[in-house]
Amino acid sequence: MIIVLESLRLAFTSLRANPLRAILTILGIVIGVAAVVALTSIGGGSTRAVENRFNAFGTDTITVQSSRFSSNATPLTTSDLAAIAATPGVKTTVYTVDTNASVSAGSTTAMETVTGTFPQIRTIDQLTVDAGTFFSQFAVANSLPVAVLGSTAASDLGLTPLRAVGQTIAVGGVRFKVIGVLASQGGISFGSVDSSLLVPLGSIEGRLVGFHPDISSIRVQATPAGVDTFASAVESTLRTQHDLTSSEQNDFQIINASSIASAVSSSTKTLTELMAAIAAISLIVGGIGVANVMLVTVRERTREIGVRRAVGATRRDIVTQFLVDAVVISLIGGVVGLGVGFGSAFAGGSALSVTPVFSWTAVILAIVVAVVVGVVAGIGPALQASSVEPTMALRYE
Repeated sequence: MIIVLESLRLAFTSLRANPLRAILTILGIVIGVAAVVALTSIGGGSTRAVENRFNAFGTDTITVQSSRFSSNATPLTTSDLAAIAATPGVKTTVYTVDTNASVSAGSTTAMETVTGTFPQIRTIDQLTVDAGTFFSQFAVANSLPVAVLGSTAASDLGLTPLRAVGQTIAVGGVRFKVIGVLASQGGISFGSVDSSLLVPLGSIEGRLVGFHPDISSIRVQATPAGVDTFASAVESTLRTQHDLTSSEQNDFQIINASSIASAVSSSTKTLTELMAAIAAISLIVGGIGVANVMLVTVRERTREIGVRRAVGATRRDIVTQFLVDAVVISLIGGVVGLGVGFGSAFAGGSALSVTPVFSWTAVILAIVVAVVVGVVAGIGPALQASSVEPTMALRYE
């Protein structure tokens, strides 16, 4: 223990004697640890953001669409809707008819997705109204020309939520009254309504789309008891409905947010691990720097080594001294690297609009690796120092 404490004192004395060299040596370890911590934290935050975004669609819902990848794909029909609604485990169904149209508000015009649907979509998709209200079943029954704007659609038209409510807009040449604006829902492709106008289906039939148009998608919500089985039950129902044999592929597509979330999360985690592995290479570079400095230190302190050996220091004492030197350098670099890594994670997360998620496993592993790098980098120079003959060392200039 006394030898270790004395070695620590000598290590800090050596660092103070050559501050610039010490800083440059420590910098290599700092960069390596900081890169690992920052990248794993930002990657973890990205993974969680993806999971949260998909989970916002609800783990108890699926979307059924006509398959884009099947040569025998057929449009979905109201008969399919009725069959799905009667499937065990299904609580609610609602369908949508989507089309693109030019939307004008005053002098501002934008191309947006217009979705004809029913009030149940609000509950199934967990839509939040930021201003105004959602259209009712009365509006559907009477084909009233009213619209609820997604947050991005309102922004595209130069309208704030409060200003938008009550405005009359032209949708494909048809006048609609805005009765509500949705809060930002996030999501991607099939789940996001931010860039859409939601309207009663009858208000666009015969105007923007034909009468009895093809169904674009069917949203299905499960009962609490049927969450684990309703997706496969719906698939079985539709295969029976479409008279598909066991050898034929589905002519429809079922989109399950939970499955996509798991796949995307897995890919994100793999990418994060790959980036962390690449960042760890800088730790190896830092270790090479430590080894070089330790070799120089051995040469500079050859005479000191001779004196210590002459007064009774063993080879083990000399090895301990130089190993402690290397470990102290790496440990200081690791601690400073943690601080830099945390700061970089918050800065990078802010720039990417991601909240970093810190993994204590990664933090501890980074410190342990830094220490191991110090030991590996110092063991060669330490053994070289211990092998110096006292008589030769005392004559060294």
